[in-house]
Amino acid sequence: MTKIVDSFKFTGRTIGKIIDRKIETSPIVTEIPWTNIRKRIDESRIALVTTAGISMKTDKPFDMETERARGNWGDPSWRMIDGEATSSEIDVNHLHIDTSFIEKDINVALPTGILKQLVEESTIGSFAHNHYSIMGFQGDNSKRLETVSSPEIANAMKKDNVDLAILTPV
Repeated sequence: MTKIVDSFKFTGRTIGKIIDRKIETSPIVTEIPWTNIRKRIDESRIALVTTAGISMKTDKPFDMETERARGNWGDPSWRMIDGEATSSEIDVNHLHIDTSFIEKDINVALPTGILKQLVEESTIGSFAHNHYSIMGFQGDNSKRLETVSSPEIANAMKKDNVDLAILTPV
């Protein structure tokens, strides 16, 4: 029996249709930025990057008011998430997904529990002290995310001696 995967299960039908149309009309990306790994994975330090719009409760949340007012705009800033953070220590700011699952279990979008398990099993060397969150929805303009936020995240990872980053899209 063939099972169909609903890629937009957590976005709702309307947002799913908008995203689907956007994918169909967007140019095909032929160049993927990639760097070959330089260390064995079991010796590497891993960081996570999520598109869930997670922020620590002690930090400024993502700007959902401008997004509500402008509709086709997404906050292009980023947040650093403590590697030991629990669901009770975070906020999830995202208008385009059902955030209740992440609010109950941070591992839905930022699987730090799995990273800890992989360290215990010696599958990976270690996990970073900090992980990173962006707002996945960027509307029609992701330039600031590309030219400002992403390089800033990369620099923060370098300071934390991160070898590999895993993107956990929502």
